[in-house]
Amino acid sequence: MKRLIALGLTLLTCGAAYALPLGNPSEASLMCDGLFCEGRCADFCDPCVDWCDALSFRMGFYGDYVFNRHMEIDNNHNKGNDIEHFEIYTNAGYLAFNAWDRIDIFATLGASNIRLETNSVSLAGYGSGAIAGDRFVLETETHFSWSVGARGTLYECGCCSFGIEGQYFYTKPDITRMTSRAIDSVYPDNLDMKYHEWQVGIGISYRIWNLVPYFGAKWSGAHAEMGDAVVVVSSVTPVFNTLLSDLENRFNGGYVLGVSLVDCEKASLTVEARFPDEKAVYVNGQFRF
Repeated sequence: MKRLIALGLTLLTCGAAYALPLGNPSEASLMCDGLFCEGRCADFCDPCVDWCDALSFRMGFYGDYVFNRHMEIDNNHNKGNDIEHFEIYTNAGYLAFNAWDRIDIFATLGASNIRLETNSVSLAGYGSGAIAGDRFVLETETHFSWSVGARGTLYECGCCSFGIEGQYFYTKPDITRMTSRAIDSVYPDNLDMKYHEWQVGIGISYRIWNLVPYFGAKWSGAHAEMGDAVVVVSSVTPVFNTLLSDLENRFNGGYVLGVSLVDCEKASLTVEARFPDEKAVYVNGQFRF
């Protein structure tokens, strides 16, 4: 029965390609051995525990692919027009420092790019060129991004664990191209987008041999700042201008489904899906040293 549950959760999680990943809530406690040393899980109450057992670090790959980060116009904190598609793709290196196999302090360093596509009217298009149904596309360069956060295992009972996390993400790419009606494009100079996001989350996991499926809930806030710049996107008749308003996330709450595969207590591979505040999939592979 346990094998069937594990298989079902794995297939559900990997097949749901629907801001920030939550990660496995018990990730800080999943691996006790290192590649270069044979360790054991540290115990707070053990008077003989050694510092080399209590402290460790992990490195790996972090890939977060957001297919739609449901955004809307930030109209002075009032509800504005919805943005149909707001995509963020991030590839990064992952580094985590661990204490007592209970607490992780982690960071990512990598590169992200952003793509926005919506009805031209929804992005504050104005003038005679703002025709409902016309498409507007904004693209950025692939630019440096980073995030920092912390994760802790709050409680363990047998194979079941409860954990909490919080993190912050930032990137500021240049806007490289804007296209209207799929026929006219402009390539602006000195125009960028500042995107930042914070998140807190809590989750539960259950270990079944080498598989650790988990479920969690999160509360987050995302903001994209473009400086309210007015840009002439199309010079054909009729002229189409657009006002690049700031954006914010439409929904703050969301939930995640994920699963981690742990190998020899030294390495792990995690796959996670997130919705409904965003449609995203996350992949993380790491080794403990």
